[in-house]
Amino acid sequence: MENPIDRLTLLFEHFPGIGPRQARRFVQYLLSQNASVRSELAESVKALGSHTALCKHCYRYFLKTSAKSERCSICSNPSRDAGLLFVIEKDADIQNVERGGFKGLYFVLGGTIPLAQEHPEKYVRLRELLKRVESEGKAHTLREIILGLSATTEGDHTRMLIQERLLALSQEHSFQISALGRGLSTGSELEYADPETISQALGNRH
Repeated sequence: MENPIDRLTLLFEHFPGIGPRQARRFVQYLLSQNASVRSELAESVKALGSHTALCKHCYRYFLKTSAKSERCSICSNPSRDAGLLFVIEKDADIQNVERGGFKGLYFVLGGTIPLAQEHPEKYVRLRELLKRVESEGKAHTLREIILGLSATTEGDHTRMLIQERLLALSQEHSFQISALGRGLSTGSELEYADPETISQALGNRH
């Protein structure tokens, strides 16, 4: 029989930013708790699959209100500014951007593009982004696309590549392409920026 301690430790090691030592500490913590805590955690993990879905418009995860739900609460909200599209790396960035006061819509890339890669579509939802932008461009709903990527080497590389791919569409459909301005320090990720910093970066976008 496989050792459940080792198995769970290996699973935790797959989490972003978690190494073997931290993973082992998580397991030791769970072992020290009573059975009800472990049971609640297990049920919550199961619920992620049965009660959530991936929005077919922005690609963020959301709580399903019905079996037919295809769009999240942000994408289906008519009061949001459909002319502003904020392109971000990951789902976790949205919460901070919302706190910064953004009232437009989102598109989740699903990551960044590593340097010197010939097929960026393997790493991010580039095809899906271009398809959405072309559709909304033809409908004349887009005014501006904001590239809200992290101030890291891969974030900058991804932003420049996406700008190149969007340039022809922006000229054809008359929308602007901007990037977050001063406010985010070099090397920082959007997920960890405070709301005031994000608000400044949005206000200073260029």
